[in-house]
Amino acid sequence: MAIFVTGSTGYLGSYLVAGLLREHRESLNLLVRASSKQEARERLWRSLQLHFDFPEFFDYLNSRVHIFRGDLTSLRFGLPEEDYVVLADSTDSIIHCAASLNRKSEKQCLNVNLRGSLEVIQLARRVHDRKGLRRWCYPLMEGRPLEARAPRELDWSAQAARASAGPVSAPPSDPLWRSS
Repeated sequence: MAIFVTGSTGYLGSYLVAGLLREHRESLNLLVRASSKQEARERLWRSLQLHFDFPEFFDYLNSRVHIFRGDLTSLRFGLPEEDYVVLADSTDSIIHCAASLNRKSEKQCLNVNLRGSLEVIQLARRVHDRKGLRRWCYPLMEGRPLEARAPRELDWSAQAARASAGPVSAPPSDPLWRSS
């Protein structure tokens, strides 16, 4: 089984992936936005070159890393059905650390931070329904620590993600949505 990681080519994600590769034995399923396999490998190398020399990176790439070329904001990450099924069937944990901090484009922030998160929740729901989700982690904003949640606590989000229209709202008791 593998850990699915979003945001692996970003600043936080590169540290996370490097730590997982060095300190754990699980395989990693990484979502990388790229138009070709070569471009995906190059983007991943650029993000991890501060953490590994190339032979070590190449060894991990060929033994424990599976790159899924897709887009966080597209339906099923823009993956062909066959690839999405492979992703869902091989994943048992999810770490969602992709985010847009682009303050100049509200649309991009909403697409990545909301729509992208809803796509990840859809995958989590599919994994949970098929065989059970072992772990779900996501970084919280404003310097809060990583928090893990059981899949049953994601029910409201999964329902919202399946909804075809209308605003998404969290229950008032959810600590993530309380004002600071």
